[in-house]
Amino acid sequence: MSKPQKKSRRGRNEGSIRWIEEKKLYQARYPIGIDEDGKTIYKSIYGKKKTGTGGLLDKMRDALQSLGRGTYVDPSDKPLIAWCREWYETYKEASIKANTKEKYNTSIKRLEKAEIANMRLKDVSQELIQKYYNSLKKQGKSTATIRATHILINGALDKAEETNRIVKNPARHVKIPIDDEEGRDVKALTEKERNLFMFEMGRRSHYYMFALFTENTGLRPGEAVALNRSDLDTKKNKVRVNKTFVSVLKSKENSPKTRSSKRIVPVPENIMKLMKEYMLKQPNQKDGDPLFQTLAGTRTSPRNILRQFKVVGEIIGCEWVNMHTMRHTFASNLFRKKVDIKTISKLLGHKKVSTTYDIYVHIIDDIVDESVQVLNADLPEVLPEKSRQKKDNISELPKKVAIK
Repeated sequence: MSKPQKKSRRGRNEGSIRWIEEKKLYQARYPIGIDEDGKTIYKSIYGKKKTGTGGLLDKMRDALQSLGRGTYVDPSDKPLIAWCREWYETYKEASIKANTKEKYNTSIKRLEKAEIANMRLKDVSQELIQKYYNSLKKQGKSTATIRATHILINGALDKAEETNRIVKNPARHVKIPIDDEEGRDVKALTEKERNLFMFEMGRRSHYYMFALFTENTGLRPGEAVALNRSDLDTKKNKVRVNKTFVSVLKSKENSPKTRSSKRIVPVPENIMKLMKEYMLKQPNQKDGDPLFQTLAGTRTSPRNILRQFKVVGEIIGCEWVNMHTMRHTFASNLFRKKVDIKTISKLLGHKKVSTTYDIYVHIIDDIVDESVQVLNADLPEVLPEKSRQKKDNISELPKKVAIK
């Protein structure tokens, strides 16, 4: 049974509250000033609760009291950037990890430079947000960067809608521009490229074992850097992943990217033999010491590893090589060997199988295309002589038998 559309009548200039059947919400309407023509300006806010904690009645009373004291500011007049900062500091910062905090702070700094940043919440539209994202794409920003910006803006505007600062979140249906080459950041080395890469790493870099280990375990770079010697079970040929390295803080975090990222990953027996040999040559050999060390015995730096990867990548003609290349190569090799995607997803530490598919869909498609090509071996290369004739030889066809 629908609620009656009755107003709660109040005294003069005290506003009113009524149920809006179309919206399935309560509407509080109250005066906030006089326009140039002497007409009263009304403000409307909406909510599911009429009374009680967080109800419209309390919100309307607070607004009217602020008007009486001369301290009222229409929430929708707040600049977008100011609200994004407030939303982040109030609702997000305390519940996220250090590396995620850095992403939010970077997105806020990026937004500060945009024209849309100082627009009032009530003036921000879907079109303006879309144009901002498109401009980021034209500046050469990646899809991941634009998506991080969208997470900030969309989250802040969702809360603005929830708290009646705006009627509707204009960012909800904005399209994020994609890279010209879908999945361009997810590239795996071919067998030939991989052999060249490892050969050059062995000749030129102290980080050969880091590359070899991550290529055969699929660990994220931060997970591998954060490993201690005690995390490697040399008897069972396994490695325990339970932390990650945060480059911004230059330290380990006791929890990896997601809950599913905490896992036990098998290590190929041959790789484990090489790891044992590698560990015997390390300067520091206590259980709590880093698994991957510099020549001085300190924990390796992701920045230094990336620098070496880039140098070797350019030498072999793969300038796109980055810190995640060995992880992608690990996944690609498993797909080619027909390992079930659920198993691959678990080894990579993904929360959902759909995440694995979304990241590696183009690699999977390429492997499927290559697999179909093996049929060529059993197929004829040319048409039979008769099949290449322009007309069938009617005289050689069996005559139809007349039905009596």
